[in-house]
Amino acid sequence: MEKLKTGIIGCGGIANAKHMPTLAKLNDDVEMVAFCDIIPERAEKAAKQYGIPGARVYTDYHDLLKEEEITDVRVCVDNGHHCEITIAALEAGKHVLCEKPIAVTKSDAQKMIDAHAKHPELRFGLVFQQRTNEAHKKIKKLIEGGEFGKIVRVNWIV
Repeated sequence: MEKLKTGIIGCGGIANAKHMPTLAKLNDDVEMVAFCDIIPERAEKAAKQYGIPGARVYTDYHDLLKEEEITDVRVCVDNGHHCEITIAALEAGKHVLCEKPIAVTKSDAQKMIDAHAKHPELRFGLVFQQRTNEAHKKIKKLIEGGEFGKIVRVNWIV
């Protein structure tokens, strides 16, 4: 298998906390070749810390997606931009792993799913690392059983 040539779109919190450190451990299979962030210094710092020598830095994801070398992207931007970036990446022929939630509206989520359906040769995944957490499975069962009534808001306290 050839190494994946990964582009990181969004070099802030979740990319620094999870994506880039994890990908760095997979250096036999993955090379982070390009980094994009609207704050240039964040992309530059990520490229120096995690990128291959000569990794490119962008402030516009459209420019990153033009790179033919890139095989896949991580969409690690704020939720409101997941849809537009994921669709653009799929249309550019890139595999996509998008952070959760998929989108902020059902309509945008459907647009993303439809875009992937037009490119079945590409992989499109979402980050749902908590789906097997026992506490979450129990809460889901309680919700489905109507134990909480109609839920209108959820606040997470960590």
